[in-house]
Amino acid sequence: MGKPRYIAHGDKPRDGSLQVLFILFRFMLYATLGVALEVALYSIARAGREVPLLRLFFQFQWSVDPRLGLDGPWHTPLKVLFGQSSLWMIPVYALPSLTIEQCFRRGMFKWPWWLRAPIYGLIIMFFEWWTGLALKAITGYAIWMYTDAGNVMEMTSFYIWPIWMLAGLTIERIYRELMDPGLRAALQHELENPPPPPL
Repeated sequence: MGKPRYIAHGDKPRDGSLQVLFILFRFMLYATLGVALEVALYSIARAGREVPLLRLFFQFQWSVDPRLGLDGPWHTPLKVLFGQSSLWMIPVYALPSLTIEQCFRRGMFKWPWWLRAPIYGLIIMFFEWWTGLALKAITGYAIWMYTDAGNVMEMTSFYIWPIWMLAGLTIERIYRELMDPGLRAALQHELENPPPPPL
């Protein structure tokens, strides 16, 4: 019969170089989606602030270092759907996403979504905080900053926490669809066959 044939690389057993390839693929996927979300968030936040109930989710005041003169997206006509980002955001979005993967696969997959979501949001906020400080030290500029009452050292804000919770659950869903089939089967087996309670 020979070697088994696969329609997609994702169906192959992942060992060695294929495992590394899939980590790099997910890194770039999360980075691309994160940058796209950031560009879209300018218009989404502006539109959301016009809707009475939705405005509760968009109370954060998020901007760029004023010395860069890049506050234009907040002042353009909303219908042009303008946004912006920085190439520095590639690792900023990818690293917390890969961390959320590890949390999910190392046990959080057993928890209900309403417990996972706030922890995912805090993970993203933590990365946002420390990468923001690191980039400010490297570049001399705040690539982003928060000036609302919920801000933490201007690098993140508790006002954006609900959005990061939703982002975390989305990252988890993507990972669940892209994970190694063998790992998926092992986690499924663990869910369906929990260990007996201690005596």
